[in-house]
Amino acid sequence: MLTGRRLLVHCSANQALRCAPIARRAHGGLVISPYRHDEAGLLATAAFLVRQQGFDAPLLLDAARYAGVNRLPASAPFNPRWLRRQRELGLPVLTDSGYVDSGDESGLVSILHRAMAVPGAIAVLPLHTAWLRDRLHLTTLTGHVRDAGVPIALVIEAHRDPFGLPGCVAGLLEVLGCGVPTLLLRSDLSALGALCHGAVAAAVGTVGALRHLAPREAVGGRPPPGPRPPSTIFKPTMSYRRISAIQRGRRGHPDARLWACDCPVCDGRELDWMAGLGERDREVPAFEHAAAVLFALRDELLGDDVPLHRAARSWTARCTDAAYRERELRWPATPMLRHWRETAPAPADLPLAG
Repeated sequence: MLTGRRLLVHCSANQALRCAPIARRAHGGLVISPYRHDEAGLLATAAFLVRQQGFDAPLLLDAARYAGVNRLPASAPFNPRWLRRQRELGLPVLTDSGYVDSGDESGLVSILHRAMAVPGAIAVLPLHTAWLRDRLHLTTLTGHVRDAGVPIALVIEAHRDPFGLPGCVAGLLEVLGCGVPTLLLRSDLSALGALCHGAVAAAVGTVGALRHLAPREAVGGRPPPGPRPPSTIFKPTMSYRRISAIQRGRRGHPDARLWACDCPVCDGRELDWMAGLGERDREVPAFEHAAAVLFALRDELLGDDVPLHRAARSWTARCTDAAYRERELRWPATPMLRHWRETAPAPADLPLAG
């Protein structure tokens, strides 16, 4: 099982070779999903990383059979070959679960019970947001998770960041309190909040499609949209912003101390330097900068031996500061920050010593 409150990079198979050196670091790791539903290509990429490149950080494979127009339901059986190939590569075994819709208690139980029969398996739970936001659903979910006792990996469905929705942060904290090793996949900066509140690992996607699970109706019935302008993380507001928005923000508040970034990608430049690149040329530095910021935040919040109650307090303080910066810049508020501030234990309620 994973240890060390790891921050993982979640990418598609066609991005894996570029992402591997970034994820191969202390307290890091990599999650790979299929590119265009090519499960065989995903397995071949993983084999190349492990056997040819000696990738020795945690590597997880997400079959993503829960995603897309033709996603499978929770009742769909696991593929024995999928489970076997992960084990042959010496990787953690993630189940290739289908989607758990609202009210599908039998599907939820089916995934957990089948995972119990697979030695060392991590049960992937791709969930409708009702499982975190609705009290009856949440009570049912936490009860079955406790009873099964197997490690779980959560994937939450939403049009955008699910933790920007009321109730999702509170629901996540209750699941993390079940005493079962829990991972969070396909996430945004809430991955850091999850780590600070007890998740054993959490993954941030390289692109928007891998930072949440899009509802089926959002991906079907019309031609796929063109590529979106690249976004990256602006650390003071702890949020993803388009490069053009960052450029406009700097023009309105030209304080070099706010915009300068000392990550290896920016090397002291003001962050809007990427605006001088063509849109396609922005994608790689935008991702590499975001990864550098995320790992720096992870180390600042958690260090090597920071107790969870102190990490949780630090995370709440960071969310408060980030919301203040948004107001200062007159940027739209990021709901995720508000929900973490309002839901997480107040500093006065957290112990001062371990």
